[in-house]
Amino acid sequence: MISFTFAPHLAPFNTDLPTFSATKPGFTDFGVGGFIFSILPRHETTNTKTPEAKVLLLQRCLSDSFGGYWEGPGGGLDPATDRTVLEGSAREVLEESGLHISRFVDLVAVEEWARMKLDRLHVVAKFTFLVEVHEAGTSTGDATEGIGEVSGESIQKRWEDGVKLAEREHQAYAWATEDEVREGLEKRGPYRFVNQMGTSLLKGFEMVKHLNSR
Repeated sequence: MISFTFAPHLAPFNTDLPTFSATKPGFTDFGVGGFIFSILPRHETTNTKTPEAKVLLLQRCLSDSFGGYWEGPGGGLDPATDRTVLEGSAREVLEESGLHISRFVDLVAVEEWARMKLDRLHVVAKFTFLVEVHEAGTSTGDATEGIGEVSGESIQKRWEDGVKLAEREHQAYAWATEDEVREGLEKRGPYRFVNQMGTSLLKGFEMVKHLNSR
């Protein structure tokens, strides 16, 4: 069972897909994604308690298109099974990371592109959200009330270490800092991003910093 909450202004993304699609007549397909951040303490040697955000990145399998590139969890909506954009986002994040979205916080980015596939033009809009996950609300040991119906099994001491990859889609995961993402955009460091992914990730970091400054 997929159970989540969402910020009130995201309600249009929780309407049924036919109704939502009718508001976007120029698109044939929709993609979704969720950026998951972990707020980790900086190294104690820096003598500061300022938290440092890290974002979950997944590395595409070398056998896939853009093999070896990094991205956040996400994929395409399935009109046959996804009742809403948010439900499809929660499904994709679960399938690709093993993490369960608990709350949709905000819309980070909208990407648009067109491509030919099977002699048909697909015009795609992808909606990527800033999300929170049930696992981040749990404590060391057995699953607690914070995780609800998600799992009855024991969890890792650090929830960030509990990512479970979809083997045919991704081959590795990492938690990257804002500086590391920026280096990737500048073609430095270990990360390379597909299309607008790197820019969208930086927008996500800005949102997290704004939320933490309140």
